[in-house]
Amino acid sequence: MIEGKINKLDLVNRTAVLEDATGKEITLKFPERMNVEICEPETMGTMGGDLEDLEQGFHVQVDVASTQDDGTHVCDAVVCLS
Repeated sequence: MIEGKINKLDLVNRTAVLEDATGKEITLKFPERMNVEICEPETMGTMGGDLEDLEQGFHVQVDVASTQDDGTHVCDAVVCLS
């Protein structure tokens, strides 16, 4: 699992650049059937969402399904923490 802030988000190409706690930038690829969960402040839980619900500056936790040869991480699931 990777946790960090979304610095760049490209919804058309389904990619993002995430900055982790050390300042390292990590490139992410979002497949079509990826699971997205969004924080629900009223219940303190999460609810299902879509990639379009994410925004630059959001803090997220990402489950990585695989890593490509170029170092891009292919995501299995994203939980938005902010």
